[in-house]
Amino acid sequence: MNRIDMIATDMDGTLLNDGRNVSKANVEAILEAQKAGKTVIVATGRDYTEALSPLKEAGLRLPLICANGADIRREDGKVLHQQTLSDDQFKTMAAMLREEDIYFEIYTSKGAFTDNEKKGLELVIDLLETTGEFSSKEEATKLAEKRFEVGAINRTESYESVLEEENTELFKILAFSTDDVRRNRVKDAMELNLNVAISASAKDNLEITHKDATKGKGIEVMASYYGIDVLHTMVIGDNFNDVSMMEVAGFPVAMGNAEDEIKKICKLVTATNVQDGVAKAIQTVIPHMQK
Repeated sequence: MNRIDMIATDMDGTLLNDGRNVSKANVEAILEAQKAGKTVIVATGRDYTEALSPLKEAGLRLPLICANGADIRREDGKVLHQQTLSDDQFKTMAAMLREEDIYFEIYTSKGAFTDNEKKGLELVIDLLETTGEFSSKEEATKLAEKRFEVGAINRTESYESVLEEENTELFKILAFSTDDVRRNRVKDAMELNLNVAISASAKDNLEITHKDATKGKGIEVMASYYGIDVLHTMVIGDNFNDVSMMEVAGFPVAMGNAEDEIKKICKLVTATNVQDGVAKAIQTVIPHMQK
């Protein structure tokens, strides 16, 4: 293994357990990595506010690659780089999604928004239930509702009115549909006709950003800022929106709960997100933590 100077971890399904918290073992491993001189960062599809919440609860301050690379920040929140979608791109994509009756949310410089809270809640509950992580619908519902309670997702009557506000930039569109035909039809059309990057963090969603807003690009920006060679970077993830960073990093790691296609492109498969997989991956590059 090459020397590892930077460690980047995805959040959902990776750093976070099924309760969407950072486990004690993961916190301790991150702190040990920092003591050993490693730069530890988070790379997530979440927006800045939603990404910050579980880190604050865990007492961690880390640099963040948010919205799949559209919003990149230091540990103190200072913006290092942002890559936005244009008004024309939004209008075209919104029309395509609405024509296919596909629910979507927008991630902006003013936070994430939904124009249909009931639909958004139902879809997130369905998504959480399909992961098999929850013993009851009530448990999944409680976690889905937390998105609204902590301000991770805001309510609006109109996405257009949000984007018309001064100094509001669009980072990402997050679309959900359990209809594979409709979802894939929109995905194919957008990839063919628009200058966008499309990935997925779950089976039934589409994460749409500018073509230069990917986790891979985010890793390159972070590596440059901290003076680190990307070949000396470990990245840890579980899903398809992690592929771009796995392709640029010197040492990609898949979670035990990752998709099989993800495991095939990684050099190491660690434990699952409920078995402290991030901590176990970090332990492999910190000499005094190795068993």
